[in-house]
Amino acid sequence: MDLARTRPSLASAAAQVCGAAAILLAIWLSTIVTAHTVVAEEGLWLPEQQPPWSPPPASAIVKVGGCSGTFVSPTGLVLTNHHCILEVLQYRSTVEQNYFSDGYLGLRPELELRAPRDFTVQVTLSRTDVTEQVLQGVTPRLTGAARFNQIANNRNEVLRRCEQQKNVQCRVVEHYGGQGYLLVADRVFPQARLVWAPPVAVGHFGGVEDNWQWPRHSADLALIRVYDENGKPYQPPEWLPLSPAATAENEHVFVAGFPGVTQRYRPVAEAQLAFTHFYPNAIRYLQSWLTIVNSFALDNPEVALRYAPTRVRWGNRLQNYLGMLEEGEHESILTQLTMAQNDYQQWLQAQERGDQYQQSLALLQRAITSRENHIQRQLWWSFFQELRLPAIAQHLYRLAQEANRPDDRRTRGYQVQQIPALRSQLLSLQRQFDRSVEIELLVSLLLAHEKLPENQKIGFIREFFQLDNHASESELREFVTQIYASTQLHDSDTIEALMGANLTDLRRSSDAWIQFSVTTADSRLEWDLLERELRGLEQQGNALWYRGLRQFKRAQQNRLADNANRTYRLSRGQVTAVTEGTSKTTMSSLFNLAGSAERYELPFAMHAAVAVHGAGCLANNMDELTLNFLSTADGTGGSSGSPTLNAKGELIGLVFDSTTPAILSDWLFSAERHRLIHADVRYLLWLLRYVYQANELLEELGFSETEEGCYLHGEAIIPGPTLTDAVHPDPEE
Repeated sequence: MDLARTRPSLASAAAQVCGAAAILLAIWLSTIVTAHTVVAEEGLWLPEQQPPWSPPPASAIVKVGGCSGTFVSPTGLVLTNHHCILEVLQYRSTVEQNYFSDGYLGLRPELELRAPRDFTVQVTLSRTDVTEQVLQGVTPRLTGAARFNQIANNRNEVLRRCEQQKNVQCRVVEHYGGQGYLLVADRVFPQARLVWAPPVAVGHFGGVEDNWQWPRHSADLALIRVYDENGKPYQPPEWLPLSPAATAENEHVFVAGFPGVTQRYRPVAEAQLAFTHFYPNAIRYLQSWLTIVNSFALDNPEVALRYAPTRVRWGNRLQNYLGMLEEGEHESILTQLTMAQNDYQQWLQAQERGDQYQQSLALLQRAITSRENHIQRQLWWSFFQELRLPAIAQHLYRLAQEANRPDDRRTRGYQVQQIPALRSQLLSLQRQFDRSVEIELLVSLLLAHEKLPENQKIGFIREFFQLDNHASESELREFVTQIYASTQLHDSDTIEALMGANLTDLRRSSDAWIQFSVTTADSRLEWDLLERELRGLEQQGNALWYRGLRQFKRAQQNRLADNANRTYRLSRGQVTAVTEGTSKTTMSSLFNLAGSAERYELPFAMHAAVAVHGAGCLANNMDELTLNFLSTADGTGGSSGSPTLNAKGELIGLVFDSTTPAILSDWLFSAERHRLIHADVRYLLWLLRYVYQANELLEELGFSETEEGCYLHGEAIIPGPTLTDAVHPDPEE
């Protein structure tokens, strides 16, 4: 790529960034606490909640699928995690040209790999309080399904007015259990392309087994580029420069991104349901399914490729749930939550309106009891929905149903402007399908169904699969094989044709999975009505529950940090280890580990680069070249890819995981155990410089090299860990 033709000159771009950095420096440094005092602060704050520090520019932070990322150049280059772009790798790979195992580098625009349409990158344009509009007509007497429907209708009306522009996607999210509602408008970039990704042996070093573990040595990093409506590289108004200074012990760090979902401050009964029923049973399903898929993938490269993202996702969930149970028992999580709830309820009893808030627990308990009565059924059904062809069939049937309604009254996801994204989603499911694998997954699931308690078995499942007539596993497998022989939903042309079918067409179809979606529609609708009733109870109970909690926290002179819900959030912490061990891993510790097990094998190019260059110009030696580091900043699932900044507003790394003890922070935050794991940007620079010789990309990132040393945006790279607020002067001074 000729950078002089595609973006402003490096000098002018650096000057713009440095000017912004100077402003950030003055603000951020004024908020820093005394050095060497460990900061582990609970709080995934909205910018509107005014956390006690200045946030980075929101226009520089993007949502990448279910992850986060950041612009790192003025020409639309986005840095995110390797594990966040697995579907792009799967989409573009073949058995002969496998970008999972080989990695990829596209140095010129025409070599960049276009991502599938359902892979989205978006940036938040605005956040607007719409609480009054969403709660219009909602009274204390309105409960259950009636309450849920009223709120849903109000939300849809807000969304209808919001989504009037092309490539703008809106969502209404609740805060503090439904006390408040926020309208978030995101710009969805029409095109994203893969620029660089390391081989999986480097990007996911250690494999699934090392998820949620420390120490780590992963280059969980990837570069993509987003394009505007004219097919040109997008020019973000702001982007984050890479830091020339190495991270230092006790350095203050700031994290911005789109974390997933947390369940903090929930009633104990909800946690009990999760730890007693959900996690143990989900673990059994995941272990069974991974065993099946892995057995097929072992000697079949095509299956391994088709299921690569799925295997990583299931493996990640499995490690998370196992860690959740292990740490939950070790930390006596249910006891801790019970004590916290008792303190809250005792405080409520002394309040003037305490009885009103106590009613919230009764409402929530009604919903929890109902969910407990159906949890094994619902969990089984959630895994059934992971099967590709049944999911495609149900989407097609729902699309035909929604087509009979005015567009502004259709369910989200099935409106006219969302049809292209739905088409891409269905084709993505088709790409990640193998007939033999799915037959075995379904057989195992049906055998598990027959072991459910009688009151949790699903009538329409038993009827459709004729479970009374297929007593043995071999008979069941033969019947399931016949189903897959009588469907064409694995064919993309068939999917395309059926997207235009009406209900009459589908009811006449002889396709087995289409017939499943038709014959089970009424029963699934009954489930939907029950879910609406429970959601309505939970909405009403949660609003009261969290209103009381906020007052309880204020009485303690604290603020209640809202649960994460995939909206833009901010947190801060420090680079620090747990009680023992190190807060960093280095190039030296990586090569001490390399080759000790199969999952620790590195490509030859890595060994060659180290043999020739060592740490290069990025550190004095390999012991000082940081690859991954720990911090105490708050985060959860979905925080992956979140940029980590120093006090000057410069990018020092990306979040890509947390330690196993930190998993419990989804339920109860603890400063002592909570640690996020970050990939250092110096590992990115080292790979691009010494393994890939990607000089064009390095220049775009602001990297330059002379006989005297290496520079970022004209500033010498400091070859060692130094506290950012102690040295590294502002270039404007």
